[in-house]
Amino acid sequence: MSSTVALWTSIFLGGVAQILLKRGLNERVAQASKSSLHWWLSLLTSVWIWAWGISFVVATALWLLAVSQMNISYAFPLLSASYALVALLSRIFLKEPVDWRRWGAITVICVGVVLIAGR
Repeated sequence: MSSTVALWTSIFLGGVAQILLKRGLNERVAQASKSSLHWWLSLLTSVWIWAWGISFVVATALWLLAVSQMNISYAFPLLSASYALVALLSRIFLKEPVDWRRWGAITVICVGVVLIAGR
């Protein structure tokens, strides 16, 4: 796998992982107090939390692979592409509102990502 493919796959999986985590936590909100041991242990039975963990581990492994083969000054700023992905996925799958100011800020970030990625 090329370092570029590993990098972009890591960024994508990292963004998806955040949606999976939020979904798993939303599922548990109605349960016992977040300070209770029962609530924390209930997270271990959530399919969404397990999917988050697996996605996060794979994303981290791919990130390590990518960074071992490219300049961190190139790779790290590209992580900000995940902001756009998370905003889009949270709007679609979690029905979270994203106002025009946030989309405007995300657009500015994406312009920076395009400038960096185009090297």
